[in-house]
Parts: sequence; C-alpha cells; structure tokens
Amino acid sequence: MDSIGEVFISYSHDDVNHVQRVLELSNKLRADGIDCVLDQYETSPPEGWPRWMAKKIEDAKYVLMICTETYYKRVMGREEPGKGHGVKWEGNLIYQHIYNAGSENLKFVPVIFEPFHYSYIPTPLQSASYYCVKNTQDGYDNLYYRLLNKPKAEKPALGKLRPLPERPIKTNPIMYLTGPIDVDLWDKAKWRATFFMCDLERPPVLGLAFEDESAGRKIFETWHQRYGENDEYEELRISIIEGDIPGEDPGYSVHLGSDPDAASKRFKDAGYAFDDNLMMMVSRMNRMTPPAGSKNLDKFKQCYKTFKTYFLAPGVISKDRQQLKPIVELGIYKSKVLLRHVSDIGQNDVDRVVLLE
Repeated sequence: MDSIGEVFISYSHDDVNHVQRVLELSNKLRADGIDCVLDQYETSPPEGWPRWMAKKIEDAKYVLMICTETYYKRVMGREEPGKGHGVKWEGNLIYQHIYNAGSENLKFVPVIFEPFHYSYIPTPLQSASYYCVKNTQDGYDNLYYRLLNKPKAEKPALGKLRPLPERPIKTNPIMYLTGPIDVDLWDKAKWRATFFMCDLERPPVLGLAFEDESAGRKIFETWHQRYGENDEYEELRISIIEGDIPGEDPGYSVHLGSDPDAASKRFKDAGYAFDDNLMMMVSRMNRMTPPAGSKNLDKFKQCYKTFKTYFLAPGVISKDRQQLKPIVELGIYKSKVLLRHVSDIGQNDVDRVVLLE
C-alpha cells in the first residue's frame, strides 16, 4: 500500500501515562503503514520547535488532535498564563487553517482516549467526526479507515426493489415490564447521595453516589449495554424536584426511572404494539437535605442551562458520608433532565411518588 502522506499528532503533555499512550498509538499506526509525525521522535529540530510544528502541520495530510481537558484549555486559550506554549501555538495554527478553509474541515481529526473526553473537543471541531480509541479495536479501525479515506465496507451494486410482505405486529397480551432498575442490584448498591461536578467550561456531571462500588459499576455497565453511551431515546428519566415535602427536611428529591414515552417509542421502533397493554415502571428516589442550601444544585442548573447536556455518572461514597469518589469514565452523555418544583406535580404525575402520600 502506498503512503497516504504524513499524519501529524497534536497533543498536550498531561502526564507520563498520557504521553506514553500517545506514543503507543503513533507506533501502532506507523506499524500499520501510517506515516505518523510525533515530537517524541525528534530530539531538537534545527529550525526550532515553533517552525517545526508549523511546517509539519502545513505539510501533513491529516492532523490528529488528542483531546483531553488540558489540551482543550490550551487550544481554547483558557490555560493558566505561562503554561502549554507549544499546544497554544499549535492551536493558533489549527484555528487559522480552519478559517482559511472556510470552515470546511478535511484535515483535522479529533481523537479521544475516553468516551467522556468528547466534551474536550475544541469548539470549532465539535461537529466533526471523532474517534474514541479506548482499548477497542473497532475504534482504532474506524480511525485507520478515516486516515485511508476508505469506507469500512464496499458499497454493493444497487439491486431492484422487491415487494414487501405485510409486517407482522408483535404483541404482548398482558403487560410490558421495563425500566432501568434491577431491584436486587440497587438494593446491594445502596444509593445514598446525589452529587454534581461543574466548572462552566464543559457539560456538568450529575452523579449517583453508591456505598457498594462493585454494584454501582454494574448498574452503569448494564445501562451502557442497554442505552449506549448517549441514551439515544432518553429512556433514562431523571427528575430533580425542589420544594418542601411534608415530613421531610428542606432540600430536593432526585427521582430516577424510565420515561414511559421513550420506552414506548423504543418498543414500537422494534416492531411491538401496545394497544391497551399495561406498562409497569420501577423507579428509585434520593432525598438530599444540604444544610447550607442547594448551592451545588444551583451550579448544576447554571451549567446545564449553558450546555443543555450533561453526563450521568456513578460514584462511591463512604458510610460516614465524608469521602466521595466519582467514576466519570462510566458516564452516560444525556440531554434531558427534568428540573421541577413540588407545586408542578399533578395527581397522575410520574413524579407523584416523591410526595410520599
């Protein structure tokens, strides 16, 4: 196979492990015939690093942008003064190339090592195809085929339309039982708190803190299998209800279950009919009573209003409630969260259960 030309790898030196991970990706691509250019292969270019980078970006057929939080800050000009001059220089060059191309990006390819790093793709490239190469051959193969500018499958010749038989409708005569709650697993996990992570520079995190880490991880691993990394149907329904509830301390309630309309659509798209069948849902609630008011919730609402998306992620909380460990790598990227007040809840409302009547 002939060379496709040089592929320049742009990244930030976050830490030793990240630098090694970038080197391993470059080495693997080179072993597969992709002529990767990486600063780690150089000692000290005679023209100096800025001119070397400028020339390599100019000459490269593709530029792989390894997107992390540090890379995002430096490319977007949000890093602390005095840090990351190299990436800032590359970022300015990349912006100029995209501008000169009239916003038609054929050269710059976002690459991430973790699914939740999607939010760290620089703004001008967030609409571009990106590639997650986290320990998956499929993710690497997708990137490889992109660099070859070839589809993964050959398009067959177009055949003739055939007559379609009547599509049988699959029905369940009694009920559908669906939902994200495995009762035994949730009992073992012990959902004890809700936490938020916000910094106004990327979509926030809405976290479910469990006492049992193994069971909490299992819950989110199962959700990834069922709903994917983005919950396409928004079937996971999360509502946050503020306001006083008789018999409860001041605070807010978090109610998690399945969205009936989304679940119905998913089943109908799969060919099932509902008619007058009964759909039963199982849900879980968590009551938060922060002593200093809902400051973290207020920050989450501000971030959510800005980004209109968030990550739903698990965490582990100690029994004394003093230590919390987020597990953001299992986050699910979502768009919908219901921010409500108890006064909004009607008689037949899905969230009626939080009123404990």
